[in-house]
Amino acid sequence: MPNKSQLTQLIKEQTIAAGFHKVGIAAAKSLEKSTYLEKWLKLNRHGAMSWMANNLDKRKDVTKLYPDAQSVISVGHNYYTRHRHSNDPAKGKISRYAWGKDYHKIIKKKLKNLFKEIQKMDPTIEGRIFVDTAPIQDKLWAEAGGIGWQGKNTNIITRDMGSWIFLGEIIINKELEYDQPAIDYCGDCSACIDACPTKALEPYKLDATKCLSYLTIEYWDQPIPEKYAVKMHNWIFGCDICQDVCPWNKFAVETDEEAYQPGEGNAAPDLDELNQLSEDQFKKRFGKSPVYRAKYKNFMRNVRTVIKNINPD
Repeated sequence: MPNKSQLTQLIKEQTIAAGFHKVGIAAAKSLEKSTYLEKWLKLNRHGAMSWMANNLDKRKDVTKLYPDAQSVISVGHNYYTRHRHSNDPAKGKISRYAWGKDYHKIIKKKLKNLFKEIQKMDPTIEGRIFVDTAPIQDKLWAEAGGIGWQGKNTNIITRDMGSWIFLGEIIINKELEYDQPAIDYCGDCSACIDACPTKALEPYKLDATKCLSYLTIEYWDQPIPEKYAVKMHNWIFGCDICQDVCPWNKFAVETDEEAYQPGEGNAAPDLDELNQLSEDQFKKRFGKSPVYRAKYKNFMRNVRTVIKNINPD
C-alpha cells in the first residue's frame, strides 16, 4: 500500500494519464472565500438562478456534502480550439465551451475511470465525483489546489493555458499531501471589466443579472431586457468577451479532446438558418451540446433578439 506521499504522486500521474490537463489537491476544510457566495446571494446577483441558494451549508462546507471528506482532488480539462468567432453580422456567436459536445458527460466518464484507478492504488479509498452539477464551489477548490486563480472576470485562470478549462472534482476519504493555493496574477489589469458590454463586472465580482451568459442561458421564458438586448453583439448562447480579452489567454493551447471541436457550423452559425429551425431540428443539432440547456424557446428568443438588433426595422 503506498504511503501518503506516494499515493499523492500516483494520483497526480494517473489524473494526467486519464486525459486531464490540470490537477491540484486541497484539504477538505471550509475555505475562507466560501462565505462570499452568501453575500453575493443576499445582493440578488444570482437573479433567477434560485438553485444557487439551495444547500448553502454544503456549498460553504464540503464535509456537509460528503461527511467522510479528507481531500479534494480538482481537475482541469482544456477545451480551447483554434477556431474563431465571426464578426460577420449575419453570423451568431456561441460561447466556446458549447461548440462541441456536452462536457459534463465527457468529464464524468473520465472521472469515473480515474476513480477506479485510484481505488486500485488503495482499496480503502471511498469518495464522490462532481462535475458542475452538485452544490460545490468548483472554482474555490481549483484555486485552493493550485490549478489557477479566480480572476477579475471570476473565471479560473491558469498561467500556462489561460482560462479555457472545465473543472471537476473527486472528493475522497483519505488524507493526501496538499498543493499551495494559486497566486493571483491579474495585477492592475482591467481588460475584462473594460470590455464587458453590459458592465456586469467589477473586480472579482459578477452581477449575473447583467451578464450576457446569464441572460441567454439562465434567464428563461421572458424577453431579454432592452437595455441589455441592444448590447448582445450577436451572442446567442453565452458570451466569451471577458475571456477573449484576457492577456493570459495568449497562452492557450489547442485541446487534444476531439469532442470539444465545434459541431458543424457552431463556431459561426448562420442567423437566418437558425431562425428557421423547428424544435425537432434544434434538438437534432444541439441535443448533445451544452446549447440544449437554453431549450428551444429561449434559444430562438436569443436568435431573434440578435436579428432584431441587426435589422431594427
